[in-house]
Amino acid sequence: MIRTRWLPWIDTHARSLSASVLGLVAIAYLSFVYYFGVNVPFQDEWAVVILYRSAVHGQLSLTQLWTQHNENRMLFPNLLMLGLDYLSHFDTKVEMYGSVLMLIVAVALIAVVYRRTTAISPMWFVPAGLVLFGWTQYAVALQGFAIALYLILLCLSVALVALAASRRRPALFVVAIAAATVASYSSTQGLAIWAAGLIFLLARGYPRSRCWWWLASAACISGIYWIGFVWSDTGGGVRWAVANPAPTLHYIYLLVGSVIPASHALGIGASAQAAVGAVLLLLSLGTFGYWLWRRNAGEWLAVPLALIAFGVLVDFLITIGRAHLGIQTATSSRYTLFNLWLFAGVWLGVAALARRSQLPGTRVVMILLACLTVGQVLGSFHSGLIEGRVTKSQREQAVALVRNYASAPEDQVIPLVYQLYPGFKPLAGFLAHQHLSVFYRADP
Repeated sequence: MIRTRWLPWIDTHARSLSASVLGLVAIAYLSFVYYFGVNVPFQDEWAVVILYRSAVHGQLSLTQLWTQHNENRMLFPNLLMLGLDYLSHFDTKVEMYGSVLMLIVAVALIAVVYRRTTAISPMWFVPAGLVLFGWTQYAVALQGFAIALYLILLCLSVALVALAASRRRPALFVVAIAAATVASYSSTQGLAIWAAGLIFLLARGYPRSRCWWWLASAACISGIYWIGFVWSDTGGGVRWAVANPAPTLHYIYLLVGSVIPASHALGIGASAQAAVGAVLLLLSLGTFGYWLWRRNAGEWLAVPLALIAFGVLVDFLITIGRAHLGIQTATSSRYTLFNLWLFAGVWLGVAALARRSQLPGTRVVMILLACLTVGQVLGSFHSGLIEGRVTKSQREQAVALVRNYASAPEDQVIPLVYQLYPGFKPLAGFLAHQHLSVFYRADP
């Protein structure tokens, strides 16, 4: 009775239902940022203060915009943040809202291209959307500087949509290349878009000539990225990873599995997270294996394969850059963001297999993934609330330190505001003189 009365209605209204659910989740995510976000420069954001000061004094140069920030070249995010900071009097919450907008658009575009390439009910995308708007990404959601990472995700979705439509409109292939270029010059992780795009082209059976054009563009843009690159800024991560293969592999497992937040109450620790990471990577490998076995499946596996390829390559780059700093960095919320997209790619891939193939065991895998998704969503909500409160409290302390920069003690400034303490007072003094950030409309 339930099946005959309700399922046809759900199928008929699947598009509006899925859009409504994802809309509510997006509003909840925006509310999270609105409530817990605090307007104050934090750590990496002081690098933007330096650029802004140069711009005010008429000394800003392309070299400054292009210069590495750690291992990243951030040309386009630097321009974007300077523009937003100029319009908002350096309100970092405006950058956070920009990140929210980019995430909403990125998820919407991925939902559209997934629907068009798989022709299955939009309701299958809803669990992926719940994951992508997860509050476990609180560290980047509540930092304006992280708009660089969300710009990469927006470029990824734009590139995939443009590539999908370029079969009928070849001119859109140029749009995809442009999006990948912007991502490449946003952070090192943006270079992974080229791999994702190539997998998408191959899976969809595009002409080899187009794949070669894509590879040529990737080689050119990536080659420019590495010109004058200062490898010492990576902290020797490459050498460490090569010399320590077992810890490196464990780091990757933990990095991927960190999408499930740790919980002492539920007994979810590093070992459980590493196990989840191993499962997700195994399912990723299985999805690729099925595509190689049944090449005709690429038409409807293209989006999941692209997201998986993107996520795995980003994890590789993060591992090279951070594994030598200690295993604790693998579970940082800062790096969970991209693995939420890997998780979503695995879900979308298995969902497509469940609906479009007769592969044995798919239902069992779907049940396993459904349980992991429920755990991820609930754990994300719980950890987001806890860590959101902690982050807000710390940022409010940072506001007081910046406003009283002349007497702010070093032992408090370094963890809460800016690690490079010698540069803190002159930069904070610049903000005060220009009436920016926490000094804009502040009480005298």
